[in-house]
Amino acid sequence: MNKVYDNIIIGSGITGLTIARQLLSKNIDYLILDQNSSLGGKISTISSDGYNLDNGFQILLKDYPKLNLFPEINQINYKTFKSGFAIKKEKKIFKVLNPIKNTTAFFYNNTFPGFTIKDKYLLIKLFILSNKYENLDIDVITFLKNFGFSKIFINDFFISFFQGVFLDKKLNVPIRYFLFIYKLFALSDVCIPKNGINEIMKEISKKLDLKKIKQKTKVNKISNNYLTTNNGETLYFKKLFCTDPSLENIIDTVINKSLFKNIKYNATKCFYFKVRIKNVVDTLIYLNPESKIITNMSFNKLKDNEFILSASTLLLDTNKDTIENEILSYFIDMEEISFIKQVEVLSALPSNQEFFNYKNKSFYQYTNDIYFAGDYLSEPSLNGSIQSGINVVRSLY
Repeated sequence: MNKVYDNIIIGSGITGLTIARQLLSKNIDYLILDQNSSLGGKISTISSDGYNLDNGFQILLKDYPKLNLFPEINQINYKTFKSGFAIKKEKKIFKVLNPIKNTTAFFYNNTFPGFTIKDKYLLIKLFILSNKYENLDIDVITFLKNFGFSKIFINDFFISFFQGVFLDKKLNVPIRYFLFIYKLFALSDVCIPKNGINEIMKEISKKLDLKKIKQKTKVNKISNNYLTTNNGETLYFKKLFCTDPSLENIIDTVINKSLFKNIKYNATKCFYFKVRIKNVVDTLIYLNPESKIITNMSFNKLKDNEFILSASTLLLDTNKDTIENEILSYFIDMEEISFIKQVEVLSALPSNQEFFNYKNKSFYQYTNDIYFAGDYLSEPSLNGSIQSGINVVRSLY
């Protein structure tokens, strides 16, 4: 007689692990299947030349509401960024503090060309009154213009900074989500685990039973109550949780709805270099609004004057030589630079507004026994991934 699993979860990214942890908290059995050899999905870290490099530049907003589900991640050793950024304008680098979190940042010397007292006032006004605008049906850039920000400041700050957050130069996200992220950056600690972003996933997975996780297991076909894998297994289930919309492509045509056939993702490419340079701050994110190529840069200190530099771009056809030349034009006093690795993330963040907070549930019941959950049905963030996993389990148990 075939064994029937109560719950099978496909994918060990943050949504899959959230579903497993939620089931565990209710003493309900589960099995995780993942095609990779390590847990974490896109929240992964690779080793290259002895350095831990994240799968694209990723940061953690410590005040994401749903992170309270995993208090154990507070034990991780983090590098915390200053609340602000560095920006190059008119051949000079300016270091700017967040005027909402730092009261001294209202003074005149905490600025850059195009950043005025009026802009600082409007930033605080937007923070205080943001709830008033959450339900507007308007694109983000038009909203910012109507709010009173100058075209220069919108380009040099909002687009320059948030294009690296949303992976979209047009900031094409719902206004409610934009304001949610804006307020988080205004108040939250922004950090990165010192040993790589995957430390978060390792910590979350520690409470799970490794015997209930099958790695290097790719699902080949999904039918109404069973699936088949690349290992020749046929696994029967009562409930199946799919955490990647592409899994719809292997669902039996009899029950396939083609719901996610047009789903799209924003992509990014990250270049890592080892550099020697003085007078940089490794706790600031560096912006360059005058560049059409690099979205942001960040330094990870190795020792005095030696760093791993990450440079991100939204242009996938960009090569390392182009990026290196831009870096050298930005930091004219850089002493040494050597290329380590480039990472391309094609499905970095979902970009389909029609699926945001899908049907006010953030998950989808595909059949009586098959469910889809993930950031593509919630919001394109770690918080959205966790919310989706929580919601789908609560709807069933």
